[in-house]
Amino acid sequence: MYRDCRWKAAIGSGFFLGCSAFLACSNQRPNAVEHVVIILKENHTFDNYFGTFPGADGVTAGLTSIGAVPLTPIPDADQAPVCNSWDCAIEAMNAGEMNKFDLISSGLSAYTQANEQQIPNYWQYARHFVLADRYFTSVHGPSLPNHFFTLAAQSGGTIDNVSGTSGGVACDGTPSGTVTVIDANGNRTEQSPCFDFMTLADRLEATGLSWKYYIDGGGGTLALIRHIRNGPMWTNTQHSSAQFLQDAQSGQLPAMSWVIPPYMESEHPPNSICAGENQTTQFVNAVMQGPAWNSAVVFITYDDFGGFYDHVVPPQVDRDGMGPRVPLLIISPFAKPRYVSHTLYEHSSMLKFVETLYHLPSLTARDAAASDMLDSFDFNQPSQPPLVLPSQHCP
Repeated sequence: MYRDCRWKAAIGSGFFLGCSAFLACSNQRPNAVEHVVIILKENHTFDNYFGTFPGADGVTAGLTSIGAVPLTPIPDADQAPVCNSWDCAIEAMNAGEMNKFDLISSGLSAYTQANEQQIPNYWQYARHFVLADRYFTSVHGPSLPNHFFTLAAQSGGTIDNVSGTSGGVACDGTPSGTVTVIDANGNRTEQSPCFDFMTLADRLEATGLSWKYYIDGGGGTLALIRHIRNGPMWTNTQHSSAQFLQDAQSGQLPAMSWVIPPYMESEHPPNSICAGENQTTQFVNAVMQGPAWNSAVVFITYDDFGGFYDHVVPPQVDRDGMGPRVPLLIISPFAKPRYVSHTLYEHSSMLKFVETLYHLPSLTARDAAASDMLDSFDFNQPSQPPLVLPSQHCP
């Protein structure tokens, strides 16, 4: 980015034009950001949460295999069975027709939509900060491969979650289930859920930048990375979501935080949407009320589509995806106010933002090609104030 600015300045017509071009471009670098937080929720699409948001590309009806249907109100604790596996995602997307979500769910259970009254705080964040309506999951599949992408801009070939309780060996050497892995030729095998590839945590560690992975129970997806599970970085994964609240309020936030909410507050059906939003609000309030707010960027997004309908065709950039759209909120004093970004983003884009911020090399072709997300920021604007919100009374 910096080199591009110098090049543009060099070809400007005259010294002053070139210098001005360089300054205008270089001032868009996120130098003031010292803390990045990714809050990763579960299983909702953009149309499912923000299909009626003003100025965003959303719909209130969806295509099925036999016609069009309205998106009906989603229950707070949705009990309807839907499928979000690799094969179900491919079937639902139907080569870009986006019209077979009914075939992967019970009846029309995929065709639902929340309104503003159900998720008022998320809508408040969207109205004050940034909502992205072209943010796609990195993999047309479920949680595990997409969680890998938020850490490493790849999935190691995994296409589904770990299944079973035997047949494989975890990275700590204990018996485990297996996970489906696909190779470059499309061949599938069942393998032990233990991989070894570079992550953003490795890049941060090598540069001396602090990071923590907050998840109740410790480890999470990073437990499936051999050199992390069996090396000194493992201690950075032993932090609960409650610890995140303490760190944010006490000024102990690292440069990079991944926050994985407790399952009951993840919004994964059939868990309460309201309870999940309340948990997210606590996380964001802790950052806003702590000393890190004036140098923070908080990303709130969803790991996968959860089987719910979305009408926008995902670009197919490689074997893994992309998968259906999910919501992304960008909350920061530097976020453009009341801005809906239409720029193509995916999970790897959050890594690209961090790599741009800290001058880190790319991990894979995915984050190398991803947007750095700087179109959603204005680092020259007056800082946006905190927006501390109350918890909601849940049904």
